[in-house]
Amino acid sequence: MKTNKADKAGLYVHIPFCLRKCLYCDFFSKSGSDENLQKEYVQALIREMEFYGSRQENRIKADTVFLGGGTPSIMKPALTAAVIEALRKNFDIDTEAEITIECNPATLTKEKLEEYRKDGINRLSIGAQSFDDDVLKRLGRVHSSQDIIQTVRMARKAGFGNINIDLMFAVPGLDMNKWKASMNKTLELEPEHLSFYSLEIAEGTPFGEMLRQGILEETPVETDRSMYHWAMETIDRAGYDHYEISNAAAEGRKCRHNMKYWTFGEYMGFGASAHSFMGGVRYSNICDIGRYISSMSNQDMSWGESFSRQEHAAADCTEMYHVNSFEDSASEYVFTALRTKEGVILEDFRERFGSRFWDVYGRQRGELESFVRSGHVISDSRHIALTGMGIDISNRIMAIFV
Repeated sequence: MKTNKADKAGLYVHIPFCLRKCLYCDFFSKSGSDENLQKEYVQALIREMEFYGSRQENRIKADTVFLGGGTPSIMKPALTAAVIEALRKNFDIDTEAEITIECNPATLTKEKLEEYRKDGINRLSIGAQSFDDDVLKRLGRVHSSQDIIQTVRMARKAGFGNINIDLMFAVPGLDMNKWKASMNKTLELEPEHLSFYSLEIAEGTPFGEMLRQGILEETPVETDRSMYHWAMETIDRAGYDHYEISNAAAEGRKCRHNMKYWTFGEYMGFGASAHSFMGGVRYSNICDIGRYISSMSNQDMSWGESFSRQEHAAADCTEMYHVNSFEDSASEYVFTALRTKEGVILEDFRERFGSRFWDVYGRQRGELESFVRSGHVISDSRHIALTGMGIDISNRIMAIFV
């Protein structure tokens, strides 16, 4: 596989703290953490950034930064500023970089938003999920629908011109009328970007346990798909580009950071549970805040320049480490590209991997063409992409190449 060294990486920072863990959430996070723990965690983050920043022969160039969680906006602005400052100190970040912070509407204030702008944060991702207060309570959210509206208004006054709003559908108790109302209220706020996800009930979550006990019922697939296709049609009429299965944007407002995940770009993650993909290697940090803080405090900053497993594991921090084979990289590229509107661009595949697409996947061609005949896939001399129908069975189609 050919690597384009001119491509710039994305930097991801995981903030695992939140006011209260939502009933559906299976992300690594901790509710009710105190400020002292947050301070210790930020110091550990800075140490990790210094660790990677100092051992690079050429400083890593980045053009996106994403603070995710958890709820990054739970922290005081001074801690957020310290994280951004450490990133700028240790990595070569573009002056025009997209810098995003995930926010819960219940945690934002006018003062926080103004500080974010001073720090260079230029994009907000607001976890709204719904504009129906009953649905929000059912999900375990700590904000109200009015909090969302107030947050967007405050953000605009603070100078934010790039706002994403997250919505969730197929929630038990959410009918089509409530879903339409939430989407319409979202569009009234004119966000530059919106994400809409079907609720997935994961094992190990309160929702998962409620489902196991028969207390909770999953939304029927037919209802789920009706909600999704109605949303697709609505955002299209509103002038948004539905550029990825779960994401739509106004012109020029695609999430540049997330595009790295969908176009096989490089990214480096910092913090407990954070994942990275650099130099053909995928690795992740441990899912334990205490061990993460301890391992960063004990690091020997004199280690070498490479991304070797031994060096990272010696810090007692690595959870997973995998060197991609050609087959790994090719299948990951195809799998993620098929999530996007453009799909797999055949010439890009050839340039990246030094082989023509059908030379690599010739045995899968017949199976894919059956989906072309059924109207689920478009395949021509330029690209391979899912149709609206194909999105409904996307996992079946993507599995061909895994």
